[in-house]
Amino acid sequence: MYVRACGPAPTLNFRGSEGRGGYHGCMPTDPRQLGQHAFVKAVATALRRRCGVPKAQAGGPAVRVVVAVSGGADSVALLRAMAILATRRTWRLRLAVGHVQHHLRDQAETDATFVAALAEQLDLPLLRADITPGDYRGNVEATARHLRYQALAEMATSFDASFVATAHHADDQIETMLMRLLRGASVKGLSGMAWRRRLPPQSHSALIRPMLELDRTAVLRFLGDLDQSWREDQTNADMSRLRGRLRADVLPVLHEIRPDLAQRSVAAADHLRQVQQLIDEAVARAADHVTRDGEAACIDRNDARLLPRVVLVGLLRRLLVAAGVSSDQLGARKLGPIVRAIRDTAGGERRFRPARHVQITLTRQSVRIAAG
Repeated sequence: MYVRACGPAPTLNFRGSEGRGGYHGCMPTDPRQLGQHAFVKAVATALRRRCGVPKAQAGGPAVRVVVAVSGGADSVALLRAMAILATRRTWRLRLAVGHVQHHLRDQAETDATFVAALAEQLDLPLLRADITPGDYRGNVEATARHLRYQALAEMATSFDASFVATAHHADDQIETMLMRLLRGASVKGLSGMAWRRRLPPQSHSALIRPMLELDRTAVLRFLGDLDQSWREDQTNADMSRLRGRLRADVLPVLHEIRPDLAQRSVAAADHLRQVQQLIDEAVARAADHVTRDGEAACIDRNDARLLPRVVLVGLLRRLLVAAGVSSDQLGARKLGPIVRAIRDTAGGERRFRPARHVQITLTRQSVRIAAG
């Protein structure tokens, strides 16, 4: 994988079989009028109040933002809205277009060319990264997500950007929450996507999602008002995937039942994140009572029994991650038997191995987590 800044792209005029795919330019519109568009105003409000993007300061530097653009409707709408805001004095935004080529679809390079042409038309620098998740073992989708965020972090570093903006919106949030609910996720999982979070640990930039309170209908309405085209990813309609089924069969019904579904999903996710924050604080207080025996972490078993189950699970996960266990390996199936053993009244010594290199030793008095 590598990130590179790309030079000017040719002006294109093509249409494919992907709906409104293709590039045909944008309707000239008064920027002042566009700044009052409901979609742009919603993005602006979210950037300030939810994502923490600061206001312009007289004589201060511009705020640098990499806008992640796949070429699809959502990311194109975000880019157009951000580009409109960048022209306003109250913002002082300096934007770059970030595109990640996954090399997983036949039309992927055509999408990349479309994004390059759009960046050229908007007079914005283009940053491109090429990744090949298909070369790795395991879940291709999960690998692609990991490599994509790593690439976006590298783009932010190369552009000296404080933020990377992605176009996840309310329907994406609802789909994510439903998928995690069906998989039996915890409070943390059910809280969905955050408005703002850190990119990988080596990055000093924040990932922001200023469209979480806007749904797909608002996206399409904005693009229609601009006469702006986009590229369509056919895999989004793949009914063999859970997300595709939810998008096609479930969300339309939910929107019909609750027209204010976007706002309600945001409120629910925000509430669950506040609950998770309380749990995290309780876990941190419990961690203060963990003792060390050399490299091993030790918990008094009687104290552990008194902890609410959700706090005990969080404490174990925290200590196991610190011992080098991947958080992806610490689901309910792995931690459930350990938690039940800690909370029962049986004596004797029992051992658990949540990962090949980490062992938990349970006695009547203590829970010991150590490498080995």
